[in-house]
Amino acid sequence: MVKFTTSPWPAVAGRPFRKWPVFMSVMAVFATLPVCAADLPADGIAFAPALQLAEAAIDDCQARGYPASASVVDAKGLVRVTLRGDGAVKPPVAAPIKAFTAFTFNQAGADMQAREQTDAAFRAQIAAHSDLYNDHAGSLPLRHGDALIGGLAVADVPHEIADACARAALAKYPQ
Repeated sequence: MVKFTTSPWPAVAGRPFRKWPVFMSVMAVFATLPVCAADLPADGIAFAPALQLAEAAIDDCQARGYPASASVVDAKGLVRVTLRGDGAVKPPVAAPIKAFTAFTFNQAGADMQAREQTDAAFRAQIAAHSDLYNDHAGSLPLRHGDALIGGLAVADVPHEIADACARAALAKYPQ
């Protein structure tokens, strides 16, 4: 037999669940806690932190007087966020490629740029896939602890500026 109740609280075994407000308060507290590694999406970085990183990078470049584009890729190398800042005149093509390259090689673009000068095999790999890889400064791998969760890149500004903007964004929102 179904027992109907006029109580606004759900019934448990036919009795009103009187602790429902306490339960909901506890759940609200847990919802505000920082994300832990077990809560990361399967594809690495979540949308909100990816957006924050890209915005922070663009804002830093804008503060330096350079309109820029920024992109974040996830742990599968797929674009999570790509933004073009106010005043940036180029379409944001280089940023996703630079972010993908930092993720793929798990190395900062500035380090890869130097590596290309001394490592002939690496230089050949980059040249053979120039449509996939861009190893210029301004890109960083994103890590959560020891896990590689994506890549961040800034583009359409001088490489040294792009590198500084990406590093400033990562310092503002450490993973």
